[in-house]
Amino acid sequence: MSHSKPNGGEKPASASHPDDMLTTAEAAPLCGYAESTMKLNRHLKRGPKFIKLGDGKNAAVRYRRGDIDAWLTERTFASTAEYSAVARHSQSRARTSIPARTSHVTPPWLRPTV
Repeated sequence: MSHSKPNGGEKPASASHPDDMLTTAEAAPLCGYAESTMKLNRHLKRGPKFIKLGDGKNAAVRYRRGDIDAWLTERTFASTAEYSAVARHSQSRARTSIPARTSHVTPPWLRPTV
């Protein structure tokens, strides 16, 4: 009787590691976007963090699985009221030049862009 692990002890194909590097095509469905939306979001300084593998305009882009997971977690709310409170807070800060005094941290995707 053999006590070896299934598939030779390798990790299952569905398992992922936070440092796994994904192409735009691989990352897009995880974010719920089309590949073209991922490209647009990079241009607009939105979406998950990405890595540019080179200096040129056409250098390859990769996304770390952990950065995608963190980006999704930042966008997770228990209710629409919770989301609305965060959105209202962010909009009020964007309209005024005086920073609000609060201990609440505005999620990055709701922060005003420069």
